[in-house]
Amino acid sequence: MWLAVIFFMCILALLAYLDTRKPKNYPPGPEWLPIVGSMLAVRKLRNRTGYLYKATAELARVYGPVIGLRIGKDRQVVCYDYAAIKEMLTKEELDGRPQGPFYETRTWGIRRGLLLTDEEFWQEQRRFVMRHLREFGFGKKTMSELVEAEAAQLVNMFSNKLITEELTVNGIKGTIVPMRDAFSVYVLNTLWSMLASIRYSPDDGELKTLQSLLTELFASIDMVGALFSQFPFLRYVAPEKSGYKQFMSIHQRVWKFLKEELDNHKDTFKLNSPRDLMDVYLEMLHSQEKKPSFSESQLLAICMDMFMAGSETTSKSLGFGFLYMLLHPEVQRKAQEEIDRVIGRERTPTLNDRPNMPYVEAFVLESVRVFMGRTFSIPHRALKDCTVQGYYIPKDTMVIANFNGVLMDKKFWGDPDVFRPDRFIDADGTLHVPDQYLPFGFGKHRCMGQTLARSNIFLFTASLLQKFNFNVPPNELPPCTNGVDGVTPSPGEFNAFVTFRL
Repeated sequence: MWLAVIFFMCILALLAYLDTRKPKNYPPGPEWLPIVGSMLAVRKLRNRTGYLYKATAELARVYGPVIGLRIGKDRQVVCYDYAAIKEMLTKEELDGRPQGPFYETRTWGIRRGLLLTDEEFWQEQRRFVMRHLREFGFGKKTMSELVEAEAAQLVNMFSNKLITEELTVNGIKGTIVPMRDAFSVYVLNTLWSMLASIRYSPDDGELKTLQSLLTELFASIDMVGALFSQFPFLRYVAPEKSGYKQFMSIHQRVWKFLKEELDNHKDTFKLNSPRDLMDVYLEMLHSQEKKPSFSESQLLAICMDMFMAGSETTSKSLGFGFLYMLLHPEVQRKAQEEIDRVIGRERTPTLNDRPNMPYVEAFVLESVRVFMGRTFSIPHRALKDCTVQGYYIPKDTMVIANFNGVLMDKKFWGDPDVFRPDRFIDADGTLHVPDQYLPFGFGKHRCMGQTLARSNIFLFTASLLQKFNFNVPPNELPPCTNGVDGVTPSPGEFNAFVTFRL
């Protein structure tokens, strides 16, 4: 009996020891404990700093720009500086996307969509989507018209608030506008018009509920997963504490919302008369040329990716941009001087004005930098054993870039914590974008929405600053720049005192 117990304990001790061993030449990082790996060390740093990106930045200062972790069952490598991130984003062996419950549950237990698929399936689907989005205006004049129309609607919303909710503070007439979510519906509409010929109203009750739920979800998980991702058994024994119950509940609401939109399209679309990307995809499903990667569930997953991520980076970049502008009135003043000089007050801005407005364009770049400098890339997965900066990366390891290490690098930017659009303008007044500016990624997985995102931020900013002034509301403290941690950090709730420009 005792021999059996001793033998069993020895086996457990051996397994525990083997569970703490790292692969040879694996990137340096915190020690691995049995079962949990380096999770406790990362959590301790995250609790102290308040943010996952700051926690891994601390680790980079200790272990170097390539950090080797294991969270639960998952090996994870974080790349932190420019050289490591660029190598990671351009290495074909790292072109995979992660696998597991967290990344598959969101699409009915199978890998679908565009954001989290890879290899031939991803290439075929991405090629189809990009080709047909261009046919419906992506990157063309039609897209400009869509963005300009939404910018006009955004200006109308602010104007109506000023007229119907006018306040007089210290003898100045204006209104207080919550800014965190002021842009999201209008940004979503620019993409959704091409995808499904739909324009949502900011007053749409179901849409507002969904966006509120998604904000809650994005604040409670992060880009490298959730507890039920690293410890899958928690889905069954602790569905609420592991985040699984909330994750599923919110996704089910999104599935239902998008399925209704797809069913409406199926009832109204006509072969050979496509109105949008959804129609073109439905045509493919009826075609004899249909390939195995095409399915109705894949179309729904594409819609979900576009819906959940389509406005995320853009609306949060706008949020951070306007937050910092409240704290730096000179930025607003310089942008308005350029708008008045190039456009004036009579006609509305268009995307054709961009080449003549380097300062507003620099505001766009700086807004994206201060937002994306707090974020991680979408995770990659090693398709085979390989190396990054000379370190061994075993097959199926998750590899992720912390953009803080390149977009907030003091050695390159000098004063990265200062909101200063002038950093992108050369002495001769022309716009300059350095190689270290990588917020949209690099290589084959470069963000497919970059063109639309920059167009939205430019035109929404120019259109609003042409008509309105934005200031910290009287009797309110200046907004905090820390933001709220999550999948991608949010600027948090903040208000602006908005007035018509005289």
